Amino acid sequence: MTAGAELANADPLGRAVAARPCGPPAPPAGLAVGVGSVAGPGRAAAEDATICGPVWFAIADGMGGSRDGGEASATAMEHLRRCDPPATPSAVAGVIAEVDRAVRRRARQAGAVGMGSTLTGLVPVGHELVLFHIGDSRCYQLVDGRLDLLTRDHSHVQDLVDAGRVTADAARSHRLRHVITRALGSSFETESVPDVALVTPSHGRFLLCSDGVTVALGPRSLGRVLAGIGPPTAAAERLVQLAVRAGARDDVTALVVDRA
Repeated sequence: MTAGAELANADPLGRAVAARPCGPPAPPAGLAVGVGSVAGPGRAAAEDATICGPVWFAIADGMGGSRDGGEASATAMEHLRRCDPPATPSAVAGVIAEVDRAVRRRARQAGAVGMGSTLTGLVPVGHELVLFHIGDSRCYQLVDGRLDLLTRDHSHVQDLVDAGRVTADAARSHRLRHVITRALGSSFETESVPDVALVTPSHGRFLLCSDGVTVALGPRSLGRVLAGIGPPTAAAERLVQLAVRAGARDDVTALVVDRA
């Protein structure tokens, strides 16, 4: 993850949970952000990366092995962080296409054929809030006590769920759950096209998370934490700790955004 993380409580497997209140640059007025993250067991470094403002709020989960996956997600975040705020909601897809090209360039430079990354995030555009998504990281929204999943996984298992061949609960432990069908980077022959949508209503509590969270924790557990813990950093920390206790074997990252 990015530098400057503060180490919070160690999880039961001895891994330190990085809990960051998203220091400078500060998010805009009306927004509060917190993030927690831990590398998967036996990994020297995490393949997840985050941005928590002031313009973009996003999570990326790299693919291609520890080094290449970490490089892919870091490249995506670094390029996105440098991008100007989009003038209109329709401009967001173009920005993500630029990020995809940046990841592909880095993969070619490194000679890493399997380098790629998911990317899921939010960006305020005027009074609107725009969601962008590619891969199997997720975005949830909690409003008035109701938790809604705003994204659809771009994965083989999700295709099976949509076809009625696998239940949503069974998908969490399916042997092919890590096979994704869309992502940034060189693992895919054509430019990766993100899902882009306006979020309505554009307020509430949002959770951006890697699949390390959602494989370990179901919607009820997510909803209880998001509704029951006020400070976003504390909520993100708690989700990470619970996912690890539930046996998460992947990197686990949760980014919580509160928007008034």
